[in-house]
Amino acid sequence: MAHPFESQNKHHSTFEHLLNEFRQLIRQFPDKRTSKNTRYRIEDAALGAFSVFFTQSPSFLAHQTAMAEAKGKSNAQTLFGLQTIPTDNHIRDLLDIVSPQMIFPMFNKVFSALNELGHLQGFRAVNE
Repeated sequence: MAHPFESQNKHHSTFEHLLNEFRQLIRQFPDKRTSKNTRYRIEDAALGAFSVFFTQSPSFLAHQTAMAEAKGKSNAQTLFGLQTIPTDNHIRDLLDIVSPQMIFPMFNKVFSALNELGHLQGFRAVNE
Protein backbone atom coordinates (compact mmCIF):
# COMPACT_ATOMS: atom_id res chain seq x y z
CA MET A 1 0.00 0.00 0.00
CA ALA A 2 1.38 3.41 -0.96
CA HIS A 3 1.67 6.23 1.53
CA PRO A 4 -0.38 9.32 0.68
CA PHE A 5 2.80 11.40 0.49
CA GLU A 6 4.87 9.35 -1.97
CA SER A 7 6.39 11.37 -4.78
CA GLN A 8 9.27 11.50 -7.21
CA ASN A 9 11.04 13.79 -4.74
CA LYS A 10 11.36 11.21 -1.97
CA HIS A 11 13.42 13.55 0.22
CA HIS A 12 10.74 16.13 0.97
CA SER A 13 7.38 14.42 0.60
CA THR A 14 7.45 11.00 2.19
CA PHE A 15 5.34 10.23 5.22
CA GLU A 16 8.52 9.31 7.09
CA HIS A 17 10.14 12.65 6.21
CA LEU A 18 7.11 14.61 7.38
CA LEU A 19 6.94 12.52 10.54
CA ASN A 20 10.60 13.30 11.25
CA GLU A 21 9.89 17.01 10.70
CA PHE A 22 7.02 16.73 13.19
CA ARG A 23 9.30 14.99 15.71
CA GLN A 24 11.78 17.88 15.44
CA LEU A 25 8.97 20.32 16.09
CA ILE A 26 7.71 18.30 19.07
CA ARG A 27 11.16 18.39 20.68
CA GLN A 28 10.63 22.13 21.13
CA PHE A 29 7.40 21.65 23.14
CA PRO A 30 7.50 22.79 26.76
CA ASP A 31 7.49 20.13 29.47
CA LYS A 32 5.88 21.22 32.74
CA ARG A 33 7.15 18.20 34.68
CA THR A 34 9.75 19.03 37.30
CA SER A 35 10.41 15.65 38.89
CA LYS A 36 11.39 12.27 37.54
CA ASN A 37 7.76 11.52 36.66
CA THR A 38 8.57 11.04 32.99
CA ARG A 39 6.97 7.69 32.25
CA TYR A 40 5.81 9.04 28.89
CA ARG A 41 7.88 11.13 26.52
CA ILE A 42 6.38 14.36 25.20
CA GLU A 43 7.04 12.94 21.73
CA ASP A 44 4.89 9.88 22.48
CA ALA A 45 2.06 12.08 23.77
CA ALA A 46 2.13 14.39 20.76
CA LEU A 47 2.39 11.58 18.22
CA GLY A 48 -0.34 9.74 20.10
CA ALA A 49 -2.60 12.76 19.82
CA PHE A 50 -1.79 13.10 16.12
CA SER A 51 -2.35 9.42 15.42
CA VAL A 52 -5.95 9.67 16.64
CA PHE A 53 -6.75 11.10 13.20
CA PHE A 54 -5.64 7.80 11.68
CA THR A 55 -7.47 5.47 14.08
CA GLN A 56 -10.90 7.13 14.08
CA SER A 57 -11.58 5.71 17.52
CA PRO A 58 -12.85 7.73 20.50
CA SER A 59 -10.22 6.18 22.77
CA PHE A 60 -6.70 6.18 21.40
CA LEU A 61 -5.31 3.91 24.11
CA ALA A 62 -8.16 1.37 23.95
CA HIS A 63 -7.86 1.09 20.18
CA GLN A 64 -4.07 0.70 20.24
CA THR A 65 -4.20 -1.82 23.09
CA ALA A 66 -6.81 -3.91 21.26
CA MET A 67 -4.73 -3.80 18.07
CA ALA A 68 -1.57 -4.83 19.94
CA GLU A 69 -3.40 -7.76 21.52
CA ALA A 70 -4.88 -8.89 18.20
CA LYS A 71 -1.87 -8.32 15.93
CA GLY A 72 1.13 -8.16 18.24
CA LYS A 73 1.81 -4.46 17.50
CA SER A 74 -0.21 -1.30 17.23
CA ASN A 75 -0.27 1.49 14.64
CA ALA A 76 1.16 3.77 17.32
CA GLN A 77 4.28 1.60 17.37
CA THR A 78 4.62 0.69 13.69
CA LEU A 79 3.56 3.93 11.98
CA PHE A 80 4.55 6.53 14.55
CA GLY A 81 7.32 4.82 16.51
CA LEU A 82 5.83 5.39 19.95
CA GLN A 83 7.90 3.70 22.62
CA THR A 84 5.09 3.69 25.17
CA ILE A 85 1.43 4.44 24.59
CA PRO A 86 0.16 7.13 26.96
CA THR A 87 -3.40 7.25 28.21
CA ASP A 88 -5.79 9.85 26.85
CA ASN A 89 -5.52 11.72 30.16
CA HIS A 90 -1.71 11.72 30.04
CA ILE A 91 -1.81 13.08 26.50
CA ARG A 92 -4.11 15.92 27.53
CA ASP A 93 -2.10 16.67 30.67
CA LEU A 94 1.23 16.84 28.83
CA LEU A 95 -0.02 18.79 25.82
CA ASP A 96 -2.43 21.27 27.40
CA ILE A 97 0.40 23.78 27.89
CA VAL A 98 1.51 23.59 24.24
CA SER A 99 0.37 26.64 22.32
CA PRO A 100 -1.34 25.83 19.01
CA GLN A 101 1.02 28.31 17.33
CA MET A 102 3.88 25.87 17.97
CA ILE A 103 2.32 23.43 15.50
CA PHE A 104 1.58 25.96 12.73
CA PRO A 105 4.94 25.42 10.93
CA MET A 106 3.98 21.79 10.37
CA PHE A 107 0.84 22.85 8.51
CA ASN A 108 2.99 24.65 5.93
CA LYS A 109 5.20 21.59 5.46
CA VAL A 110 2.24 19.25 4.94
CA PHE A 111 0.53 21.77 2.65
CA SER A 112 3.69 22.10 0.56
CA ALA A 113 4.03 18.31 0.29
CA LEU A 114 0.40 17.91 -0.79
CA ASN A 115 0.77 20.74 -3.28
CA GLU A 116 4.01 19.31 -4.70
CA LEU A 117 2.28 15.97 -5.27
CA GLY A 118 -0.69 17.60 -7.00
CA HIS A 119 -3.19 16.48 -4.36
CA LEU A 120 -4.58 20.00 -4.02
CA GLN A 121 -5.22 20.57 -7.72
CA GLY A 122 -8.82 19.33 -7.51
CA PHE A 123 -9.57 21.91 -4.82
CA ARG A 124 -8.53 24.92 -6.87
CA ALA A 125 -11.26 27.16 -8.28
CA VAL A 126 -11.24 30.08 -10.63
CA ASN A 127 -13.63 32.94 -9.99
CA GLU A 128 -14.89 34.54 -13.16
